[in-house]
Amino acid sequence: MKHEFLERIRKIEEYEAIGREELAMKAGMKYTRLRNLMSGQGQPRLEDITSIANAFPEYAHWIVFGVELPEAGQISPMTKHGAGN
Repeated sequence: MKHEFLERIRKIEEYEAIGREELAMKAGMKYTRLRNLMSGQGQPRLEDITSIANAFPEYAHWIVFGVELPEAGQISPMTKHGAGN
């Protein structure tokens, strides 16, 4: 789960063209926590996942489960930006 979650965060950074510091600020996380998490130090905690999902509500289901529910408005950044899944 850790690897998949971190890869989804990287996709958000890429498709939203958002830097790690800006992402941490938007999610209400400490930058050092996000930096450490993304570099493989530590495990994602529920509060980390919730913070990022709340920052990008249209991606919440995809962030947590890795699947989209377009009929419920739950998409991935790739779909939002026309890159498919």
